[in-house]
Amino acid sequence: MSSNPALESSLMDVPVRVDVVLGEARMPIETLLNLSPNEIVALEKRTNEPVDIYVSDRLMARGRLVVAGGELGVKLSEIVDEKYAA
Repeated sequence: MSSNPALESSLMDVPVRVDVVLGEARMPIETLLNLSPNEIVALEKRTNEPVDIYVSDRLMARGRLVVAGGELGVKLSEIVDEKYAA
């Protein structure tokens, strides 16, 4: 870590968006608009397949879904070099 506490503090305030892609689903816009709360949508990925983790729109890692204490989480399993990602 940095020996400059002010720098460390200011870096911790930088917003970063993290997206975890659980899967994809294709449906007509009419169907999408008619979805009701708590409705389940089947995704094109199995629950045991790795999920992609993007940081600010850049693929950075892959992980596995886990449930802990009744909450859904992601366990990091692989750091990805986007240049070589398949």
